[in-house]
Amino acid sequence: MPRKITDACVACGACAAECPVECIHEGDIYAIDADQCVDCGACESACPMGAIVEE
Repeated sequence: MPRKITDACVACGACAAECPVECIHEGDIYAIDADQCVDCGACESACPMGAIVEE
């Protein structure tokens, strides 16, 4: 199950830097492309705000 980024995101970019398949894209807050996500969890553990959760 892919992860999603909640409104707690502060757009620091830590998650995008850790994503091995580059499925995280910048916006007002970052967003994960669910079709590309391999559900590895690297982004979740990299997020200093705890803004990434399983859908």
